[in-house]
This record gives sequence, structure tokens and C-alpha cells, in this order.
Amino acid sequence: MKKKYFDYCASAPVHPRVHEVFMKTTQEVFANPSSIHKMGEEASSLAEEARKGIADLLNVDSKEIVFTSGATESNNLVLFGVTKAAKKKEKGIHIITTPIEHSSIYSCCRFLENENIEVSYVPVDTKGVVDITCLMKLIKRETILISIMHVNNETGVIQPVEQISANIKKLRKDIYFHVDGVQGFGKVPLKLDNIDMYTLSGHKIGAPKGIGILMIKQHVQVDPIIYGGGQENGLRSGTLNLPCVMAMAEAIKIAKQNIEERISELNEMYVALFSAFSSIPSIVINSPMPAQAPAHIFNFSIPGIPSALTLKLLENYDIIASSQSACSSKGEKLSRVLMAITGNQEIASSSVRISIHEDMDKSNLEYLISTVLSIKDAFTSKRKLISIL
Repeated sequence: MKKKYFDYCASAPVHPRVHEVFMKTTQEVFANPSSIHKMGEEASSLAEEARKGIADLLNVDSKEIVFTSGATESNNLVLFGVTKAAKKKEKGIHIITTPIEHSSIYSCCRFLENENIEVSYVPVDTKGVVDITCLMKLIKRETILISIMHVNNETGVIQPVEQISANIKKLRKDIYFHVDGVQGFGKVPLKLDNIDMYTLSGHKIGAPKGIGILMIKQHVQVDPIIYGGGQENGLRSGTLNLPCVMAMAEAIKIAKQNIEERISELNEMYVALFSAFSSIPSIVINSPMPAQAPAHIFNFSIPGIPSALTLKLLENYDIIASSQSACSSKGEKLSRVLMAITGNQEIASSSVRISIHEDMDKSNLEYLISTVLSIKDAFTSKRKLISIL
């Protein structure tokens, strides 16, 4: 039986148009963009065209687009680059984030705490939404950076980042506000006017793995964390991956097209999932109501059945899903995100994330729902039998 893929948040297939651009560039434009000969200059010119195209689509200046190897590197550049630059001023450093960020933010913050940098974690409510009032109260004289993801990669909760950014800039214009936009881009519209730094990942939107973007507004003071030839205006040394850059530009162009139509397709599938799982006893839904959701991430728990076991059983039925971020799933048995939201170990240890795509076969949803119901019923019956015995 053909595998039924429900892990698009971990990685999406390369779009055919993107693949065509990638292969064409790989075969025809192989010179180093940093070389000063004509072929190198032609490669560099293509990269700058791609940079400008991306900047125009994001409504920012092309000088504010930095190409990286992916979202993890982009997020590391934000945390370590900003703190490195701030240390030169010999002043106190304070960072604010949330306990439900992607591991590439959360782990960096934990590391920085060990380096005697103060980090505050603003609490979220029972739905996973940031408490804005509490966030604003955490701001102090030493606060230099606030980092909050737009759409959570496990539950799909949408953070009100535009409202947060407006509040921050009204209070203090010198505080940098970073948004991890990896799971929200192309799904939830967002204006970058009051956002100082913004992270994107290629392989989540139909580009190849190994390419990401960090949008950094020109007023942001940030030091590089990778040294070498000084590419990307000195912020990210290393030979530019031109085929992936061109592919990323095409993927962003596609992601910006027909957004309303794609969102409508996703909403229809999300509503079907939410409605079906809501009617199954003993299943806990960890994702927002349809009207409040980005519609491509659906998270549920079957308390009493560990996530790893549910995922293995689903795979036996050719269903591919996940429990957490792919960057965290191999190292953590409990979902840190769901522990922060629910405080319930049973829910956090039994969560399953279903992530969907507008082009997927919708009949797979019915198969998924019936399979999950069968797994849940089998375990419920087994527990009843054990209790009787």
C-alpha cells in the first residue's frame, strides 16, 4: 500500500516548478558567485535578482535578506548574533521568549542562560497563546530582544505577533522583535512592518533542504556567527548555494500565489479532522478551533498510549505522522510544548501531530480517522479486559 504522508510540517515535497529551477541552475550556472570572472559575476547577478524578488514579495529591502542553510541557522544568528553585538556595549542583556518555541530558539536561550545572560519565558494560556500583558510587564531596561514564533509547529496555535510588535514598539523602539515564521508563511498572512527579524525555511514551503532566510532590518545590530569570506554582507560567510537560492525564490513566489484558495482547501480538511476527532471519546484535541487555526496542523492525544507507540502502529497501516518537531522528536519523550500549555504529562506524552497539505489526497483523511479510532478502541478494550481480570 502507498504511504499516506501526514508530516508536511517536518518537510514538504519539492514543488515541480521549484525542482525545475533548481536543476536548471545546478546544470547551467555552476560558477562561484563570489568569483570576479564573468561567469562568477553572472552567478552573482542571478542571486541578487532572486534576493530582490524575495524582498519585493516580503515588502522589505533586498539588503535585509540574508540567505542561510535553514531556519535553525537563522534562529541561531538571531540569538547569538544579537547578543554578541550587545556585549560590546558592556551593558546588561535581557531576552524574552516563550516556553513553546522551536528547539532552535529554546535551546539557544538555555545555552545563553549558562553564559550568564538573563532570559525570561513569558507564559501562555491553556490554548497556548502568549499572555501579552505579562509579556509587557517582563520588559526591563536591559531587554534587547523578544523572540516569538508566529505559528506553533506542534499545535498550530497562532500568536498575535502584529499586536505584540505594535505594543513593543510603542513602549520601546530599541527592542528588537524577532518572529519565527517557518510554519506560518503562506498560510497565515503577516505584515513585517514592525518586525525586525523574520525566519523562513525552504523545505517547509516546497524548496529543497539546506536553504533558509533571515530577514534583518537594516537598523539591527548583529554580529556574524560564521566567519570566512564575508558573504551576505559579512553576516554569513560561505559559498552561496545558488541553486537553492533560486529554488527558494521560486518557492516563495508560489507560496504567495492563490493563498485564499489554498487556505480554503486546508480549512475544509481541518474542519473534517476536528469534527471527526471531537466525536471520539477519550481523545484530547490539542489544536485550536477551526476558526482560530492555521488549518494545516492538527494535534491530538490518546491519554494512556505513548506517542511513539501510536506512531508505530499508524506506520504499520502506512500512515506517516509525528509527535513533535522533527528537531526534537528523537530526544524528548514528553512534548515540552504541551507540558507548558497543559501541565499534563499524560497528554504531553501521548500527543500526535497531523500536518496536511492542500494537494494531498483527501480520501486519506477518512483512512487516518478510521485507523486512529481502531487503535484507540483496541487499547480501550485491552484495558477493560485487564481491569476485569
